[in-house]
Amino acid sequence: MGRDRDPFDRTMAALRARLAQAGPLQGAALPINGLAAELGVSPTPVREALARLAGEGLIVRTAAGYAGVVHDPASLSGLYSLARVLTLAHPASGWPFGEMASTGQQLTGTHIGDQALVEALRRVRAQLAPFASGEEHVLAGVEAERARLAMAALDPPRLRASLVRRFYARRVAASGPILAASLGLLGERRI
Repeated sequence: MGRDRDPFDRTMAALRARLAQAGPLQGAALPINGLAAELGVSPTPVREALARLAGEGLIVRTAAGYAGVVHDPASLSGLYSLARVLTLAHPASGWPFGEMASTGQQLTGTHIGDQALVEALRRVRAQLAPFASGEEHVLAGVEAERARLAMAALDPPRLRASLVRRFYARRVAASGPILAASLGLLGERRI
């Protein structure tokens, strides 16, 4: 077997996927050596990947290493509000909803100045990814709502803006229940 020439990229991809699927970690420790063993890499690429993820706000650096971000309803509401603002300011050249947008592939801008905005929206969406299951548990019609937004790329700007505001307003209003559902604290589906 040849030498692994790209352990950092492989580690980043694996950790990003885990963070998006794990739900909110609420301060859970992320042990470097344990993750390195699980991923089959040395601790160095794990340490580097965790440092970058902390820089993106997906995890936090603590005195003991790295841990999951601790969320409360207010911080989650703030993330949804920021996502709304960034989406409304997003360049018209690349509508940030749809199948490709969930992977970040469609989040592009045509102007150099748009890249910072596009990157900020990508980061906020990555921070919100662990709450997708909570949204589906708490809010009715999430799939239909996302499908409507995906098709809105061809709608007039005023209608798109209205859809975006409504999309995020629902999440801001339900931040507490979404957080609780994401943490597995809600049993029955609420509509």
